[in-house]
Amino acid sequence: MVTEKVNQVDNNLNITTMERFKKEYFRDSNVIASQQSKLADKESNDCVVRAFMCALDITYDQAHAYIKKEMKRVDRKGTYTSAYAKNVVNTVKNNKRIHFIGTHPSKAYINNMVCGNAKKKMLTNNKYYKPTGFTLKSFIECNPIGRFVLIVQGHAVAIVNGVLFGNATEQYHGLYRSVWYGFEMREKTIA
Repeated sequence: MVTEKVNQVDNNLNITTMERFKKEYFRDSNVIASQQSKLADKESNDCVVRAFMCALDITYDQAHAYIKKEMKRVDRKGTYTSAYAKNVVNTVKNNKRIHFIGTHPSKAYINNMVCGNAKKKMLTNNKYYKPTGFTLKSFIECNPIGRFVLIVQGHAVAIVNGVLFGNATEQYHGLYRSVWYGFEMREKTIA
């Protein structure tokens, strides 16, 4: 289990039980970025930059320049990931090839934007009979090894060997966010 139940006490001394990622399965990517880059402190709407920073194991500044160039990111304005994902698929950064791993069954239209006429890829959780997508929690449980950037509604996170790298609140509130589509970073093999 990657989660645990914790009790929280509010201002009226009411106790609420919440589920959260265990501490060993969560890292705040804002803290990591701020510790290594002055640019990160000036940025906002940079979740895609932080996700690629963690998944590719590069510095924030390197990830910022890469996403700005390849995904046409404008400073402090966010990234239109689905529109520019095709620019990073099958490229190599930090000796890792970026692979598109597919979309949620209800987001098949994104396949066309990323893959064009190539074979469509679906991200489906095999625990279910009908084609069902992943939540962040179920994706981590089913993929404990690997380096991934996952896109959820309006946001991006990284999963590295079963650890979620995201905003501080995602330790509690990100568990059941639906994964819309994702990328896997695999070590480049020498042919």
